Amino acid sequence: MDEGLAKAMGMDVEKGQKALQEINAHERECALRYERIEERLADGSRRFDRLERMLWGVIILIIGTLLVPQFLGG
Repeated sequence: MDEGLAKAMGMDVEKGQKALQEINAHERECALRYERIEERLADGSRRFDRLERMLWGVIILIIGTLLVPQFLGG
């Protein structure tokens, strides 16, 4: 095999290995980011559930405020 060709192939293998390492590092970073995104979505969902319960409480309070005078003869 020609020395120049062997040298060029060796460089291609090194470049390929480096590219593979960078891809693996990128995948690890993305996995961490997606995990954090999932955590934030779950936290937002809990907050939304709390707000929904508060809203139902306000609705019941308003309806009660409107109906109590009717029953008391007001």
